[in-house]
Amino acid sequence: MTWQSLFQAAWVSFFVCAVVGGCGEQTGEDGAAGRQQFAESCEMLRHFVQTHPNTTIVKFDQEDLNHDGRVDLVVMYRMSEEKNMMRVVLDLGGSYFETNEVPAPHSNQVIQFRDIDGKPPMEFIVQGMKGAKVGFAVFRIEENQLVDLFGEGMEDCC
Repeated sequence: MTWQSLFQAAWVSFFVCAVVGGCGEQTGEDGAAGRQQFAESCEMLRHFVQTHPNTTIVKFDQEDLNHDGRVDLVVMYRMSEEKNMMRVVLDLGGSYFETNEVPAPHSNQVIQFRDIDGKPPMEFIVQGMKGAKVGFAVFRIEENQLVDLFGEGMEDCC
């Protein structure tokens, strides 16, 4: 295979990922409801980018975090070479509200949604690294604010 063929294959792969992938990953959502939630997350991402033009989005995922039946968006973003932050964009039905920001891991970021206490609203776990330091924290939305319930090592990995 020539370098030209490799280059062409790389561009085709990039194009397919960009077009098919859209604004991010769908997480097991199928059918019209899944496509609608996915489109709404893209709208929330556009809102975030417009209101924070000097940041770089590192990772995002979506879930109903305030138990109102609408999908919300967790966004991790880079503030500087050494500092990442996170906030949630809440869909309030016609408008968006951004929670307070909290430090986010520098690398290997993971967002997992878990109903830890068995009652609404949904909690989520954030984990990641900075160098060899590893940390995690459990968050929940309370009164439209991002609340750190508990964690370990986040001060070292954020």
